[in-house]
Amino acid sequence: MMKKNKAIPSPKSKGKAPAASPLPNVLNYTQYRQFLRDYLDLAKETDPKFSLRAFAKKADFSGHGFLRFVLEGKRNLSQRTLLKLVLALELPKDKARYFENLVFFNQAKTLAEKNHYYGELLKSRKATAIRKLNASQFEIFKQWHPIAILELLGIKGFRPHPEWIASQLEPKVEPKEVQDSLKLLMQAGLIQKTANGYQAKDEAITTDDEVLNLLVHNYHVQMMALAAKSMENVEPDQRDISSVCLKIREADFPKLKQQIQWMRKEFRNYAVEDGSGERVVQVNIQLFPLSRGKA
Repeated sequence: MMKKNKAIPSPKSKGKAPAASPLPNVLNYTQYRQFLRDYLDLAKETDPKFSLRAFAKKADFSGHGFLRFVLEGKRNLSQRTLLKLVLALELPKDKARYFENLVFFNQAKTLAEKNHYYGELLKSRKATAIRKLNASQFEIFKQWHPIAILELLGIKGFRPHPEWIASQLEPKVEPKEVQDSLKLLMQAGLIQKTANGYQAKDEAITTDDEVLNLLVHNYHVQMMALAAKSMENVEPDQRDISSVCLKIREADFPKLKQQIQWMRKEFRNYAVEDGSGERVVQVNIQLFPLSRGKA
């Protein structure tokens, strides 16, 4: 179940942080542990006496061990310890809210929670880190058809009309949805309008691993759902869905993953230049365990 954010109280300092060392701007971060590590490093540069132990004391923790485990990624913050850190960091209200959502985003266990808290982070207009990936790009990967439309731009006889594009997509998509997707793709900088319609731009989405993983998860969920639906609404001669269940040695699991990666690269050899493609297809490959590995 998704947690509801609690209001963060106004900071009440329990002792001054090193005055000459500016606090790192939390709005430049998409990983809260890195922010905390950078804060500690800056504080130590300003005051050699400042330490992890002093930081823990300022946060009113019983000892520094818990904070060390948090920085190392071995423990998570609770609502109570999070609020203690906010007070110790003396974050202003807007940055405290961002930090709180960042903690929940990083620690989220489900895709729904990840999406919720990333949406909350996007509401902070001053956040420079997440502006690498703006709200338009985020929405693109929550749906399947924007990526399909992006590929569709390069097929023979493409027509830049929402009605025509909608007629080419399977499953059915409404022209209004196509229009919205084209707008998102332009806002995201992935396509541009030309005299004859639209053209894909050679732009890559650049972001850190934490956010990239969220995009990839959203995309895979969409495509796996489409694969399931295709068993009902696509003729057998127009699809290939098969699987194999086998027992393996534990040491061969990484080799299987590597084999799939090679296969995926081989599929790219079938991609053709813009203007010569005739249809857009999706190839899904999944590997996952059906039993526990060795303890």
